[in-house]
Amino acid sequence: MRCLVIGATGKTGAPLVRSLAERNVTVRAASRHPSDTAAGTVEPVRFDWSDRTSWKPALQDVDSMYLVGPYAEAEAPVLVQELIDAAPQVRRVVLLSILGVELLPDAIPIAAWEQHVRASGKEWTIIRPNWFYQNFGHGGFTAGLRASGELALPAGQATVGFVDTRDIADVAALALTQDGYAAATYTLTGPEALTHGRALEQIGAAAGREMRYVALPPAQFAETMRASGAPENTITWQSGLFRLIREGVNSLVNDTVAALTGHHARTVKSYAVEYAARWQ
Repeated sequence: MRCLVIGATGKTGAPLVRSLAERNVTVRAASRHPSDTAAGTVEPVRFDWSDRTSWKPALQDVDSMYLVGPYAEAEAPVLVQELIDAAPQVRRVVLLSILGVELLPDAIPIAAWEQHVRASGKEWTIIRPNWFYQNFGHGGFTAGLRASGELALPAGQATVGFVDTRDIADVAALALTQDGYAAATYTLTGPEALTHGRALEQIGAAAGREMRYVALPPAQFAETMRASGAPENTITWQSGLFRLIREGVNSLVNDTVAALTGHHARTVKSYAVEYAARWQ
């Protein structure tokens, strides 16, 4: 079996590559800037949503495919469908979606990607995770938290069932490599719902420093993004996600990770202890 992982260096793609490699699956690790050498069963390959000439080499001899959609591309609404059409030999497709996708503005194409995957004629699985722990320590929030210990967002005081991307990856690996997961949509959360403030308290305790959450008014958040030069579609996207949090959609907690993988979902505290150096 050969599995193509799109976004192989991303928050979910990187742990998925590791999870598949541990299962001795040949992984085609696709990214815009792949490494020059293979390691074990991992084959780095260039893939760029905006460069269709990169698609065919990445898809060659692939049996299953993990899709992280092209959020930033101008042609985002149609690219997932075009990639699926370019991969007739691929039997299984796992799409990374998002919790509450059906409630997001039409300008955000994830619901359309879900429709394309369901209509593909392939063995499809859709994963709808809650917000990632890794947003705090492996993404855009990290530098600001390290510098000031403060995180300002328009999430109000609502709780979120944050989930570890390694748990998402374990579920995706099962769906990509084993029978029994086709035509299923899985919502994945962590084991508890926390406010951003409470999550930062636990991260700060692990890092040995005070961290603080500031609840921004939504309009101020949008204007701050606009002033920084963010495109309007990005502002729409981010504003829609935080609206769902404020409305309580992301307060959901379930035991799907444990039911599917056989291990308990990781906690915010365990994540914070493991990666404490990132905020020091």
